[in-house]
Amino acid sequence: MIILWYVALVVLLLFGVKVCKNKTWNDENMSLYQTKCFLGFCAVVIVFHHIAQMTCASWLNPSYIRHGLDIFLAAGYPMVGMFLFCSGYGLYKSAKAKPNFFKRFIPVRVIPILVATLLTTLVYIGLRIWRHVPFDFDPPFEVNGHQNWHPYVWYVPCIIVLYLLFYIGFGLFKKDWIGILVVALGTLGYIAFCIIFMYGTWWFNTAYMFLVGILVAKYEEKFFESCKKLYVLRIIGTILIFPGLKIMGDYGGWIIVDFFKLPYGSYSSYTADLITAIFQVLFTLTVMSLYYLLSMKLKVGNKVLNFLGGFTLELYLVHGIFIHLFGYYMIRENVKPVYYIANVPLYVLVVLALAIPTGYALSLLDKKVRNLLRP
Repeated sequence: MIILWYVALVVLLLFGVKVCKNKTWNDENMSLYQTKCFLGFCAVVIVFHHIAQMTCASWLNPSYIRHGLDIFLAAGYPMVGMFLFCSGYGLYKSAKAKPNFFKRFIPVRVIPILVATLLTTLVYIGLRIWRHVPFDFDPPFEVNGHQNWHPYVWYVPCIIVLYLLFYIGFGLFKKDWIGILVVALGTLGYIAFCIIFMYGTWWFNTAYMFLVGILVAKYEEKFFESCKKLYVLRIIGTILIFPGLKIMGDYGGWIIVDFFKLPYGSYSSYTADLITAIFQVLFTLTVMSLYYLLSMKLKVGNKVLNFLGGFTLELYLVHGIFIHLFGYYMIRENVKPVYYIANVPLYVLVVLALAIPTGYALSLLDKKVRNLLRP
């Protein structure tokens, strides 16, 4: 039955797709509508990714492993990379098109994110109190650790830091090269901070995609025209390196550690993770390149994707609640859920059926907050 979900995802993405004729191109491949639709699909894939981590990941209790969604185990970070890429692209384009774009930028952009994050975190706090789950607190400057009361909250500080860097670089300074430099140096600082204090690699392995989005937006015409040249060879080359980088993005660190017989020690695991993160950077770039090249010929979009693309952040923040309510454990390995759904297709159905309307309702609240802050 799990195959039906794969079919549903393919239909969701390809329904309504239009193919450009020979020698014609989709000049609106990065339009707001197409980008919004594609990110709606990415958000759903991230939900499947986190469900896979709860059902078939190798680190789970073998008694509860249920295969079927294994392909999604490493699908999360490239999808997040696409979000950051499109965010950087969209902000740059908006900043150039709207004279008063930076007025009220911080409250309008940041406060709604904090509201949604606070509300969903309060739910997790309630679940912890209800199920007597201990409240761990890891200071930001603690080496190794960084457990959060909201399991998927890491994306929020990452995107807020990038928004603030964009505001400083492009809002306070009028030169594009200064803005690019501020975002680049700030992103490097954020990555260095995460590495020094041993945050998980998912905290930083896609942060650079925000800068990539800005650069593509700034040089879009040249970038688009260059991609037209040797288009077929570019597509073939990208597809050929795709599986190799995918494998190295999953296991590259340990492959290199074993190949060079590097000494095992207390930090060998983190060293392997950092090496793997380098390949994840390359793989995320490959995913972005493949999407961009395909979107030059394909017009993606339908009403369902457009709807889902309207509340991607809220869907991201709320879906984990239902994953933990009906997974085999809640927040902690030894804590029982409200009801364990062992059947994976049914588990997916329940999570999506509850997360989508909840995320949409939360997005309505966010819109009201944003409208109140905009004047």
